[in-house]
Amino acid sequence: MMKVEEDVLYDVGGLSLVLGIGEKTARKLLREGKIKGRKLSKKWYVTGSSIKSYFLESPLPLDSEDPRP
Repeated sequence: MMKVEEDVLYDVGGLSLVLGIGEKTARKLLREGKIKGRKLSKKWYVTGSSIKSYFLESPLPLDSEDPRP
């Protein structure tokens, strides 16, 4: 995970870079409410604190395979 500033708004592209996931996956997480964000017009925005909350609650990135047996 890249450094995340809590008071900064990230769009889908920024969110995907920070979490190391694809933009399609980032939009899915936002739509499903797994990451708290807000849609303004046609674009999603999320705060750095929401990204940190998601990262701390999620044990593994969504795009990786679970290495546990």
